[in-house]
Amino acid sequence: INNKGEVIEGAVKKGIDVSEHNGKIDWERVKKSGVEFAIIRCGYGQDLKEQDDKEWINNVTECERLGIPYGVYLYSYADTVKKAQGEAKHVLRLLKGHTPTYPIYYDLEDEKMTLPLSKSLKGKIAKEFCDTLSDNGYKVGIYSNLNWWNNYLTDDVFDNPSWSKWVAQYNSHCDYKETYDIWQATSIGKIDGIEGNVDIKNDEVNLSFK
Repeated sequence: INNKGEVIEGAVKKGIDVSEHNGKIDWERVKKSGVEFAIIRCGYGQDLKEQDDKEWINNVTECERLGIPYGVYLYSYADTVKKAQGEAKHVLRLLKGHTPTYPIYYDLEDEKMTLPLSKSLKGKIAKEFCDTLSDNGYKVGIYSNLNWWNNYLTDDVFDNPSWSKWVAQYNSHCDYKETYDIWQATSIGKIDGIEGNVDIKNDEVNLSFK
């Protein structure tokens, strides 16, 4: 249901996304609260250990231990195709030994590094990252907010039907007109087992079994 208590048409699962900013999570309580999947930040930027998410190992191993379906995201600062290659290597290093059932999402929203790029270059960067992960056997996707999807991530490459789309719009409904798989509905959700606010999302196509 949405923040008005209305049933969300098409939603099949309730999930969250998390990072080190959510602190040490009690995943057993999270699972008991009704969370059905998680998208976990593994890190940001280039393949440097200091840019790994500090809670990545704890979050991924707990989800695996408890049988919580999960995907992964990496926050991008890439402004060249070469840097997109570096960010893909970052994810591949951290995924060794892990088997996410949801996609690996490329988080494109940085206003300093990504926004000034041409639509074409944004597309080439996304393609390099996603193709590299796909070539290694992973499902892939792109995350951004509604404004970016409507105005900046409009190169034809983003219409790839094999790429999952995760849209953030903090609202009682999602206004994105194109096909999408996950809608991030709020950034101020409350989940037992996590201190503070949590991003809550709806899986609309049951990605863990796609």
